[in-house]
Amino acid sequence: MLHIVKTIQALPDVVSLFQADDALLLIEESVYAANPQHHVYRQIQGLNIAVLANDAKARGIENRISSNVVLVDYNGFVELTTNHANSMTWE
Repeated sequence: MLHIVKTIQALPDVVSLFQADDALLLIEESVYAANPQHHVYRQIQGLNIAVLANDAKARGIENRISSNVVLVDYNGFVELTTNHANSMTWE
């Protein structure tokens, strides 16, 4: 499953349901969680994580994203959705 997360507040629920073959796509406000200095990063560290690059850039944090996180453009977003049979958006 692809978990598309919009808010940091949704991450604890996502993590509790995350399975080994799932992927996490951080968009909008949730991109802050991909910064290793953010307190929530420890909860998602080690998961299969991607961040929408435009959202990170819009918030001025693209250079603060963990090197373990993949930055994707809109084409990458589409590719993630096609690579997973199911997706869920979390707000």
